[in-house]
Amino acid sequence: MIREHENVRDYLSSVCSQIRARELHKDIRRELESHLEELVLDKEADGASREEAVAWAIRQMGDPVTVGRELHRIHKPRMHWGLLFGLIAFLGLGVFAMYSIESSYAAMRPNGLGGVGFAIFKMFFIALGLPVLLLFYFMDYRKLKAWSLFMYCVAGVGMVCTILFGQTVNGARSYFAFGSFAVDWTVISSYLFIAAAAGLLLDWRGQKRNFWLKSMLAFVLVPVMLYIMVPSLPTTLFYLVSYGILCSVVTRKWWLALLQTGGTLLLLGGAFLIRYYLSQRVLAFLNPDRDPSGAGYMYIQMKEALSSAGWWGHGFGAVNPKLPYVHSELIFTYLVYSFGWGVGIAVAVAAVYFVARLLHSIGQVRETYGKMLIVAATSIIGAQFGYCIGMSLGLLPITSVVLPFVSYGGTHTLIEMAVIGLVLGIYRRKDMIRLGRTF
Repeated sequence: MIREHENVRDYLSSVCSQIRARELHKDIRRELESHLEELVLDKEADGASREEAVAWAIRQMGDPVTVGRELHRIHKPRMHWGLLFGLIAFLGLGVFAMYSIESSYAAMRPNGLGGVGFAIFKMFFIALGLPVLLLFYFMDYRKLKAWSLFMYCVAGVGMVCTILFGQTVNGARSYFAFGSFAVDWTVISSYLFIAAAAGLLLDWRGQKRNFWLKSMLAFVLVPVMLYIMVPSLPTTLFYLVSYGILCSVVTRKWWLALLQTGGTLLLLGGAFLIRYYLSQRVLAFLNPDRDPSGAGYMYIQMKEALSSAGWWGHGFGAVNPKLPYVHSELIFTYLVYSFGWGVGIAVAVAAVYFVARLLHSIGQVRETYGKMLIVAATSIIGAQFGYCIGMSLGLLPITSVVLPFVSYGGTHTLIEMAVIGLVLGIYRRKDMIRLGRTF
């Protein structure tokens, strides 16, 4: 074999020494060996000896340092700076907002967090999320595909345990406690279900007869039934939106994916509207003045807070005792109230830019599984951005939806940092993966 020749080994080693991505060395060696072998065989066919043919083939390939540097330039790891800076900006905004809210709450009542402020907790969870982000950034995301079924089972079993043994918060049994540490498993499970769908749908799409039945049972009926049992309407909504988009991209049959998920959403919407409490909330959204001291109270207070903000707001630590939950669901309303419509518009534009950067990364990645993971991440994070901002402006019904990266909360901060770490890791490898075929 040509690879056993000492001069060939030296040449390949010199080329690979210029390429920092070590995981590419094996593929590049194989490809260069193939080119050298063809050249050697052609030269030997002209009557040259093996030594002469090898020397000639190496000269034809070019200087190994130059070749190696060019291959490194083409296949070096890439950083999506737009996403990274967007993440840093939103996390920084979250810490700043927590300091302001902490001051606001302190002016109204003693801090309810045992002396530890919102900002400290926010920074603590960001610090926890940093190694998680780096782990997903540097790992080979393609290995996750083999674990798709395992992720699905973990999400499902975790949801069953949460429903049976979890803690009830705001009427939903969504938190599962590990000692003194509690996590919102409904949020975690939605990302696990979507990640599992990205892998399993790609495996199943060749099974045309059973694909829609299997996908309907596994990724619509089972997750939705589990979320109804919690109950968690926001998780159900965002999961179905994200799954519907992912399924339509995988199958390229958006009408069937829309029928599968959109039909489920319509059925769920009708069932929830039958319940008195939810129907009252919807009616209050449509006409807050119908029940100004009850279900419509929050909508009226939000409208008053937004209308009084002006361009510059009421300042850092502004007090508004009529607005609860400003550290979580209504944080965008608080930002506008405290810092004005200029900041509110800037945050909304930044959210659009961030989602646009996610969409841009989809087009840059050629490997199918990585592309599907980014589609899933973009759809679920984009839906949360859109709903939270719309809800905070009174354009959508109020429900438990946080502003990604900004709102207070440990579980969603860790999960969102992990997701962006995964997206950055996929983008990092976009030119490092040697594709047999593209999507």
